[in-house]
Amino acid sequence: MKQKHRWLVGGVGVFTLVFGLLCLNYTKMGNTEHHAQVAQQRGWPPPSRGIANLGMLLAPLGAGLVGFAIGRRQAATLAQPE
Repeated sequence: MKQKHRWLVGGVGVFTLVFGLLCLNYTKMGNTEHHAQVAQQRGWPPPSRGIANLGMLLAPLGAGLVGFAIGRRQAATLAQPE
């Protein structure tokens, strides 16, 4: 994989991981009342099961993409002849 593609995959992975973790934090038990008030003030969707499911999908997907990009970089470095 070319270095440009590795950076792209890694960047998308970091963005996806962070967004997934933010979704999970937004729906974390114990903070839902506060987050619901802030969401109502700002016109955002209230914390819901759908947002939690989205976070549970995106966080591992993003972590996998980051791991793939890092692993491909190390594999490419090791495969080069010296």
